[in-house]
Amino acid sequence: MPIRCECFFADGSAASFTDCLRFTLIRDRYLAYASMQIQLLVHETVPVPVNVRLWINEKLVHEGMVKKCSCDLEQNMRIFRLTTQSYSVILTKNQLVPGLYTQVTLEQLMQTYALPHITYDDVESIRYVYVKENANMWETIVAYNYKLCEGYPYIRVPNLLCMLPQTGTEAVVLPADRLLKASEGGEIGEMISRIDMANLVGEYGSYTMENREAAVRGIVKVRQIQFDRQYAYDPEDALRFRIAVSNRKMFSKTVRYIGYCGEDLEDLAVCGDFVRGRVSRIVVTGDSSGIVTEDTFYFDPFCNSG
Repeated sequence: MPIRCECFFADGSAASFTDCLRFTLIRDRYLAYASMQIQLLVHETVPVPVNVRLWINEKLVHEGMVKKCSCDLEQNMRIFRLTTQSYSVILTKNQLVPGLYTQVTLEQLMQTYALPHITYDDVESIRYVYVKENANMWETIVAYNYKLCEGYPYIRVPNLLCMLPQTGTEAVVLPADRLLKASEGGEIGEMISRIDMANLVGEYGSYTMENREAAVRGIVKVRQIQFDRQYAYDPEDALRFRIAVSNRKMFSKTVRYIGYCGEDLEDLAVCGDFVRGRVSRIVVTGDSSGIVTEDTFYFDPFCNSG
């Protein structure tokens, strides 16, 4: 399965490399960006790129900016090492002006700055969104998405911000005959059992909510928070949202197989009788021995909840 890494440089030039020693690409349903580490065998020193693309079997699987790179001479081999993040990482680096935005659209938020290479869903406006002090754009987008459809945003290849569920019904068939591992598990370390929120004047007792999922697991972890203006029109939404976030990844299924089938986040996929669902996490690794993909399917309030 051929691998090609394209690098674009500040002077407008570009180079394509196909001699890959190893790479790891990670995409996750709850991360604002994809990340990649790759080592390439090159013939001469390579300058620092400004843009990197990775292709697997001529399918674009990653495009982003360089976080770190080096060109090292080791045992008579020149190795070009790159650590990159998809362009959507800039959503975690920029901040909007704090305050109340009424009848706001996602387009209005996204066009505040010239954000290169990022595209996004065309979704309807919402009644309001409250931008908190020191909040980055991704935090505001998360709040927007929950108000829009009680969902959680995610990033598809290469830098597509999605606010709505995928609706395709044709499943990617993962090769059960090349399966290396199948497992079930979950994460409950962030699960909270109850949230108490103060009212507008700072008094507690007005708003409280229990987490049923924590109760059945015997978890006692109580949070006390100030009034959240993000949900001023429905204060209990502030509680529902935080409980839903704490329940993320509470159950999951994972398959690890030889090769890569081109699946993206939230694609419908099936692997034998073991799992059928929307893909929530993808880790693709490769070296001289070939490519291996590990797909995880979360089952929680935001993923595979239907």
